[in-house]
Amino acid sequence: MAWEIALVIFLLSLTVVLYLLIPVIFKLKKTLQNMNTSLEALNRDLPEILENVQIISGTFGSVSEKIENTIDDVIELEQLVSKEIKKPLQNIANSVGMLLQLVNKLFDRKKS
Repeated sequence: MAWEIALVIFLLSLTVVLYLLIPVIFKLKKTLQNMNTSLEALNRDLPEILENVQIISGTFGSVSEKIENTIDDVIELEQLVSKEIKKPLQNIANSVGMLLQLVNKLFDRKKS
């Protein structure tokens, strides 16, 4: 008789557990369906996304190369400006400075 009571308790417990698991199983099924739909959409859209990433990567490489070339051109221009304009302007400024000193000396002598 004890094993019959144990069997009835076991069957009642199993029934309660199954009753509680049924909603979980349905939610799991719905979640798996949603995942399947998402994966199908991802598989459908992924090649286009990867193609766009490759295009962007190529464009970025081209832009960075152009920026690097522009920086090199700016450096070269700065060196040319320094060589061709800065030094002659310094010479002119020195000449004008010396000329002003001479003029000042002349005026100082005339006042004395």
